[in-house]
Amino acid sequence: MIVPSQISALVVDDNAYARGAAAATLRQLGLTQIVEAESGAAAIGSLLGARFDLMFMDWYMPEMSGAALLEVVRDPRFGPHGALPIILMTAYPNRENVVKARALGVNEVMVKPLTTGHVSTALRRVLPGGWELPADGEAAVGGSGKVFL
Repeated sequence: MIVPSQISALVVDDNAYARGAAAATLRQLGLTQIVEAESGAAAIGSLLGARFDLMFMDWYMPEMSGAALLEVVRDPRFGPHGALPIILMTAYPNRENVVKARALGVNEVMVKPLTTGHVSTALRRVLPGGWELPADGEAAVGGSGKVFL
């Protein structure tokens, strides 16, 4: 059984509003361990300092693009982060970017703005053991903080 409050997520986006919206969506699903990074470089620093269960990242960022961040994270020399599930968030899901992101190792591609239902579907695909929301679309969180599947 997945315990959302025990899942740690890194949200990377240069746009503070988009970053905050993604984090708020994750909180609606019961995740509480969320770190926000405003750049690819900040994300690398966060990854070097902590363990994360998944990463949401933007594609278009100044200084270090999503493609460059993926190249670093998926490089075997970067260590255990190579298997980290990565979900790309983009407002521009053109075919070229999606193909390149998949080739670089992104697990899922989501179009902004994110919805709770779409994020839940992406989590089901990338997290070991899957993820499920009840039919009403809200996380059914019990007193123990567990999502009941």
